[in-house]
Amino acid sequence: MSSLLEILADGQPKTFKKLTALLSLSQAQLLDETERLQTLGIQIKASPQTLQLIPQLDLLDGARLSKALFPHRVVIQPVIDSTNQYILNHLAELKKGDLCLSEHQTAGRGRRGRQWLSPFAGQLILSIYWTLNARKPLDGLSLVIGMAIADAIKSAGGKEINLKWPNDLLLNGRKLAGILIEIANRQQDQLNLVIGIGINLSLPKLKAQIDQPWAELCEILPQLDRNELLIRVVKHLYLYLAAFEREGINAVFREKWAETDYYFNKEVNIITEKQTITGINQGIDENGYILIKTKNGELLKFNGGEVSLRKPA
Repeated sequence: MSSLLEILADGQPKTFKKLTALLSLSQAQLLDETERLQTLGIQIKASPQTLQLIPQLDLLDGARLSKALFPHRVVIQPVIDSTNQYILNHLAELKKGDLCLSEHQTAGRGRRGRQWLSPFAGQLILSIYWTLNARKPLDGLSLVIGMAIADAIKSAGGKEINLKWPNDLLLNGRKLAGILIEIANRQQDQLNLVIGIGINLSLPKLKAQIDQPWAELCEILPQLDRNELLIRVVKHLYLYLAAFEREGINAVFREKWAETDYYFNKEVNIITEKQTITGINQGIDENGYILIKTKNGELLKFNGGEVSLRKPA
């Protein structure tokens, strides 16, 4: 059965009479569900006769996006549990570079199983199906994806964007976006990947629910065109992923990372399971590992899957 949010997803007013019939709920139950959705940052306007969802920003334009990103398939699921999960569930139907987009995720997930919250049409939420040679190391892939997104946003006027190793985008030191890469399976010599991305655009109702300093792109791009930004991001991703396939973390990527890394040449803590190591961030090597110079002059390197980077207290 469809949910209230799915029925309201087109932004058009719906009468209580129609909603009660479709959902087999009373008007009081509809209002209770409306209140629950509002606590999640979803704006719903209630009148005596109707309910209407008010998107945070313009809705995704399927025709425009499909034309701009042709020949890749663009699937838009206005309300979904997880765009990454959609790709995982439909691998047999998809080709490399195909996308799943959503206005709202009910079970979005971030790195290390963290929940990724989303209002309705207040973010860019997308997952891309990608393939790589199974013999090619994946080290540094999340860094390349981060650089692609950062450069796409900068090309739209967002010059203040930085990166935090290994996979966070920052705006003035606060988290703007996250990346989650999942390995679907291996088929012969091919590795099937799902690249999930969430970018905060406008989140005024979610402040109390996010447990870390966060940012929204409308702070610096108040007139942003959500569909245009998505097109820029995806096209940059295609270019950077192709370059990674050919050359890995080459000198151009390493130089670009140093220019964009928020903590480059700054003191940081590297937190492992057993200890915390303090040193100066020296950038990345050809594998995308972070290089840390300790106080005794030792140069250490760390893999993103092993550790976390934090600013010293």
